[in-house]
Order: sequence, then structure tokens, then C-alpha cells
Amino acid sequence: MMGDDMTTKAMQRFVNDPDDIVDETVAGFVKAHRDLVRKDPANPRVVLSRFAPQDGKVGIVTGGGSGHEPAFIGYAGRNLVDAVAVGELFSSPTAKSFADAIRAADGGAGVAVLYGNYAGDNMNVRMAAGMVAEDGIEVATVVANDDVCSAPAAERAKRRGVAGEIFMWKIGSAKAALGGTLAEVQAAAQQAIDACRSVGVGLGPCTLPAVGHPNFQIAPGTMEVGIGHHGEPGMRVEALKTADKVADDMVRIVLDDHALPDGTEVAVLVSGLGATPVNELYVLYDRIEVGLERAGLRVHRAFVGNYFTSLEMVGATLTVMALDDDLKRLLDVDCAAPGLTVAGTQIAPVGAMSGGPRRRTAAADDDTAPRAPEATGDPRLSVAQSGDIVAELAAVIVANKAHLSEVDGLIGDGDHGINMAKGFGRAAERLSGQSLDGAFLVLSDVLMSEIGGSMGPLYGFMFRDMGRTIRDRGAIDADGFLMMLNAGLAAVTATGSAKVGDKTLIDCLDPAIAAFDAARPEGFAAALQAMAQAAQQGRDSTVDMVARLGRAARLGERSRGVPDAGATSCCLILTTLADSVGRRLSQP
Repeated sequence: MMGDDMTTKAMQRFVNDPDDIVDETVAGFVKAHRDLVRKDPANPRVVLSRFAPQDGKVGIVTGGGSGHEPAFIGYAGRNLVDAVAVGELFSSPTAKSFADAIRAADGGAGVAVLYGNYAGDNMNVRMAAGMVAEDGIEVATVVANDDVCSAPAAERAKRRGVAGEIFMWKIGSAKAALGGTLAEVQAAAQQAIDACRSVGVGLGPCTLPAVGHPNFQIAPGTMEVGIGHHGEPGMRVEALKTADKVADDMVRIVLDDHALPDGTEVAVLVSGLGATPVNELYVLYDRIEVGLERAGLRVHRAFVGNYFTSLEMVGATLTVMALDDDLKRLLDVDCAAPGLTVAGTQIAPVGAMSGGPRRRTAAADDDTAPRAPEATGDPRLSVAQSGDIVAELAAVIVANKAHLSEVDGLIGDGDHGINMAKGFGRAAERLSGQSLDGAFLVLSDVLMSEIGGSMGPLYGFMFRDMGRTIRDRGAIDADGFLMMLNAGLAAVTATGSAKVGDKTLIDCLDPAIAAFDAARPEGFAAALQAMAQAAQQGRDSTVDMVARLGRAARLGERSRGVPDAGATSCCLILTTLADSVGRRLSQP
């Protein structure tokens, strides 16, 4: 039942190896619900509906981090989602998993990808759409942004997607099942999420198994109003109230943002966050319906239970979707999935089941990275004999796994160290006699195809273009090393669109490269030392910054006072790189 690790024992959890919990979750889930779902034979991180794909029907795809069960895998089924990309705990699926899910769901009429508004998901879905474009698959997207407390109404595009995603999946899937075109499915899903408002209240934190302790705190006798599904802080912390007063507060927050006219019919979803007894959810719903009726609204359908959780967090979310005739009709369409069953309007399938997903092979993306020149000056670094530099980078990241997750947990979801250590550790296991360029490319492939989140593609593209820049070179000098660094910086900037001052890894990477460039006249070794020093200063500079990108950006001033996790890991990478390269420089 439990491993030998003392931290895991202290958590009192049903865990074997924390690193395997996602794969073991998917394995058990597919076995338990084999009548509705199956695992994609081409990718174990993709769960498919037994009813998909259907020829001539628009495919429906979603995906997200694990730990929210039954979301996301629980919504694959009949007249619901066709394919789900599975990410690590609280972390976006990889672009490859999203792309494989799209291919598996494709019935020839295009695929709608309906997902939440998180940096990693936005990045990886965008990449996946590009990957399947060469397969001739048309992709349309809808991004859920129903969390009222995560941004003001005037900036709704910045809001998180939370349990309103369930209504978005239900409506979009029903439209597809009724034979809607890709544009019509996209419009229906967009209408659904536009009609949703959600709020969460947290009473207790959750713990990522690989971390072993909560990555945020809610003091006894208090509650976090507006909390996110990963523990992101809400609008305020206040004394715990009675259930009725909490329900009244949730209704008021949602309706103040919604401004619905009297007589509007609504669908209501009350979801536990993982550790809230279901009877308490019904206590909340009893008062919630009273509040909605007092506001002149009529409840058409109510869903109460654990629909979108957050490991063992104590708390609940409320989602209200305003209905018109079209949304009401689509909500009532019959569906069956492990996480949601609606006994409603029966419909005939659009087309015959095809018996399995179509598979196409996409061409490799173009290699546009510049090429570093062969070394002409001394000292120089042998590319062919320096592949173990990447093993040293991996060792440092793995050794700092807990520290990186702790830093991330202060204003994020606490998984940065877990995912970084897993990716770098897996890459290290696959390095055998590699040159430096080859080792960088191995690391890139693991990060982009197996890790996900936002750091997967950011670091993945960085190391990919660094490796491509020095590919097939015997040795590089300071000029070639600078070209390699700049290629990595350009890849990160193009992938994430961050700038200096946004409180990201760019605040470490950009000044470190500039310092290397400025110190080059003093020699390769001196430039490496300058890079390391500037990386540390860049990391430290993020403490006083307010985050402008990613999950932490929604915290505003509350993101000030702690370092950025990406800048912290980037500093570890650059300082280790400086030391490792410096020890291998040939002497003139």
C-alpha cells in the first residue's frame, strides 16, 4: 500500500511511488470503466471514449493536469468528450499528448479542443494544433474562463477555467453529437462558457504526494474565498462562517458578476474539492437554491457531488450557467461518462464508429536554429566530449526538487520541482556516450514529450535550439557558446512571449546572457563567471516583482515578496552550466 519513504508514510495516503501515481491512476480508471473508455494504444497519456471516433462527427478533446478526478478523464464517454490528454499532477499535458488526442478524436469533420485558461495548456494546445495541421486536421479551440475571483470582469480573458469547463464539455459535445459543424460546435461551447460564472471556497489545503506537505496553508477557523483548483489564493481570507452564510456569499459573488434578469433558467453545479463530505455539499446546495430563487432565477438542472476536485483539498465550488433555449436543449441531451450521466434526450449517432483512431505521421518541424561556428580561439569546449554536462545539470535539478516545489508552492501550484526533477532525471537515464548537442536534444525530447506544464515546452525548446546550434561541431569557443545561449533565449521568448520584468525565467536568462556577452573580451572563463553571477542576481530580482504571466499573475500584489520558481530553476541551470563548462575548457 505504501512505500518506504518516511514522507509518504506521514501523509497517510494510498501511494506506491509518487512518481508513478498518474500512470497508476489512469490504469485503474480504464480498468474500472472499460465499458466507456479505453487507453490510446499509441500514447498511454491519452484516454479515449469507447464511442470515438465517429465518421463525420466533430471530435471533442480536452485535457489538463491530474489530481482533479473525475476531471478530466472522467468526462470521456458517450455523447461527451472523445479524447482526453493526461498531464502530471496539476500540470498541463504535453503538446504531444494533446496532438495524439486530437488525432484519436478526428472523425474527418475537425476537432474542437475545449480546455482551461492556464499558461501550460494554452502553450501546449497551440503547439499541438500546429503539429496536426500537417495531418490535415482542422482544430478549433475554446478556452474556459469562468472563475470570477481570478480577474475582474473587464479582464475576463485572464480568468481561470474551473468547474464551468464541465458545462462547456457537455454543451460542445452535445452539439457535436447532434451533427453540428466545427464552427457550430465551437460557437456552442463558447456560448456555454460565456454563460458560466464560478467561485471556490477553500477550508483546507492539499498535498502533492511527491512533495509530502501542503504547498499552501489555510489557518484553522478561516477560509479562502475565491481559491483556485491548484490552491491559488482567492480574493480574501476571512473567518469561517456557517454553511448558509458561505452559500449566500458564493451566490452573491457569482450573481454580482452575472447580472441575470428575473425568470432566467440556470444550471447549477456544486463540486467538492476532494475532502469535503458529500452531505455538506448538499447543505450548501440547499441554501444556494434558496438564494438563486430569491434572485428571481429558476433552477433547471442541479449537479451536486465531486465533479472537479483538487486532491484532498477541503472546500467547494459553485458554478451557475444561464440557459437559453439552445443551451437548455443541449444540456438535456443524453450522455454517459464515468464523471457525468444525464438521462435526457436520446439521439442517434452522427456516423458509424470507425473502430479506432486514425493515425498519420507528421513531418518533423523545420530546423531554423542558427549554427555556431567551429572554434577559432582558445580556450574552447569540446562538444563531442562534453555530453556529461547535461548529467550534471540533471543531478542539480533532482537534488533541488523539494526546494523548487516549495518556491513554486508560495504563489503557484507546487509542482515545478516535481516535474523538473522527473524530466531531467529521465533524460539522465538515457544519456550514454552522447555529445553535448546530442545530450541537449535528448533532454529536450523528454521535457516536451513526457513532462508537459509550461516548463516542458519552455525548457524543451530552449535546449532543443541550443543543441541544434552546436550540432556536429567539434568544439566551440566563447563566440559559439554565446550563439548557443542566444538561440536558447530566442526559443524561450518565442514560446512563452515573456519579457524582462514579467517575473519569469527570462528575468534570470536574459541578464545572464547579456553579462556573458559583455565579459567576453576578458576571456571565456571570465564570461562564464559573469553569467553565473548575473543569473543569481536575476533570480533574486524576481522577489520584488509582481507577476505578469502565468498562474501567479492573477495574484497581483500578492505575488510580490517571493522568487519566481522558473527563475530559480534557470539560475540552477546556468550556474551549473557555467561551472561544468569552465572545468572542461581547454587551456590555451
